Amino acid sequence: MMMSEIMRPERILYFLQPGRLVRIREGGTDWGWGVVVNVIKKPSAGLSARGGGYIVDTLLHCSPGSSENSSRPKPCPPRPGEKGEMHVVPVQLPLISALSRLRISIPPDLRPLEARQSILLAVQELGTRFPQGLPKLNPVADMGIEDTEIVELVKQIEELEKKLYSHPLHKSQDVDQIKSFQRKAEVNHEIQQLKTKMRDSQLQKFRDELKNRSRVLKKLGHVDADGIVQLKGRAACLIDTGDELLVTELMFNGTFNDLDHHQIAALASCFIPGDKSNEQIQLRTELAGPLQQLQDSARRIAEIQHECKLDVNIEEYVESTVRPYLMDVIYCWSKGANFSDVIQMTDIFEGSIIRSARRLDEFLNQLRGAAQAVGEVNLENKFGAASESLRRGIMFANSLYL
Repeated sequence: MMMSEIMRPERILYFLQPGRLVRIREGGTDWGWGVVVNVIKKPSAGLSARGGGYIVDTLLHCSPGSSENSSRPKPCPPRPGEKGEMHVVPVQLPLISALSRLRISIPPDLRPLEARQSILLAVQELGTRFPQGLPKLNPVADMGIEDTEIVELVKQIEELEKKLYSHPLHKSQDVDQIKSFQRKAEVNHEIQQLKTKMRDSQLQKFRDELKNRSRVLKKLGHVDADGIVQLKGRAACLIDTGDELLVTELMFNGTFNDLDHHQIAALASCFIPGDKSNEQIQLRTELAGPLQQLQDSARRIAEIQHECKLDVNIEEYVESTVRPYLMDVIYCWSKGANFSDVIQMTDIFEGSIIRSARRLDEFLNQLRGAAQAVGEVNLENKFGAASESLRRGIMFANSLYL
């Protein structure tokens, strides 16, 4: 941005007097410093509009004989002892990458090789006198550019150059040390590229998973084809205990409707995380049927997630979401059994049973709120009755330590 402003003809032409040192860069080719001989306006469709059709005849250090052997001279390689020749090369204005404050006198006749070689010696002498680089025209102080963005850019460049020149490696002659530093810079660049690639990969993975989860919600009827939340989705939003997809499936596929409130309390206990029983589960008929429906629904949801390319193991999903270890205990407690009787029905610790019962009560109240939100009055009453049937005795007594 800064160079495009500086290179505007109305700004730069004033400073391109004969003898001005300019640096020429053509794509990836650096010609180094050359000397302005003349500027001519030569409109052509092939020239960049930014250059306004201006050609700068510039004395450049070229490879020996390159101007005679081809119509396009080549820069002299910057190798020690390499002897090139100075030739006048027509340069498009946009190829100037820097302007120096320095100017040198040019002989009136540049046709003799000796005259041009004297310019080369003068440029090389200036390079020796200014080992940190030839002084450049300051866009603000020397060229009078007052654009606030340019002023800020110049300030940043000056600060960075100060840091560069003050760095110990800038003056170091230790080739191995410089190579090590360059390798470190290359490795850091590679690290940043890999980090960017990793972030892009993770973001893409997240987008893919989000798309697949959206497909699951559409297949289950939580949202429509346009992504608008449906009645089923509204109910799921009110549930944060257990797997909300499975819970709402039971609410909408009729499983809960066919049960009494005691069976509902027992079936809902399968969603409460807690200790696992080591005993073989033998359920009575009124509980075995609902449990089978719950497991079938869980397997169906896992299969849909698998079809939608989510990373789901179907059997592990069923086992982790359906925990039937307290179904008998909760069913009997809901129907009025004594605590001393129900704790004999399982090897799970008494304190864990009480904690699970209290969490179950909170879960049933969530289900009651979800049923109310979607207008299922019958279910709302059943969930309320199931909750009420649990809230008695030692299960819900105030702590003795309070």
